[in-house]
Amino acid sequence: MAKIAQYKRKLMDLSHRTLQVLIKQEIQRKSGYAIQADEEQLRVQLDTIQIELNAPTQFKGRLNELMSQIRMQNHFGAVRSEERYYIDADLLREIKQHLKQQQEGLSHLISIIKDDLEDIKLVEHGLNETIHIRGGVFS
Repeated sequence: MAKIAQYKRKLMDLSHRTLQVLIKQEIQRKSGYAIQADEEQLRVQLDTIQIELNAPTQFKGRLNELMSQIRMQNHFGAVRSEERYYIDADLLREIKQHLKQQQEGLSHLISIIKDDLEDIKLVEHGLNETIHIRGGVFS
């Protein structure tokens, strides 16, 4: 079983290395050619996913928050290992419900702000067109 596991790891490593070589070869082959439409769509999708992951309210921000909480717990756990706090289950449920409502409220506010920003951009675009048209009439 150990040998099988070792061979599986080696196969995965070699597969990964082969994929890296194929990627470099494809990059060399395609250098100088224009980006195709499907490649551009994939790039846009990947950029969108990257933006979502890096958003402070998404995974990266939550992960950073959890990491800081773990560090604090480890720090305070080393200092005060004998102190323990217990929260009543009903109180914990109420706290979770309250935090959930707060997060839903913040999400709603964020969506309103995004909608307002789109409206502002639309108004700004209309104003720019109006200025451009008036500039053409007076010329």
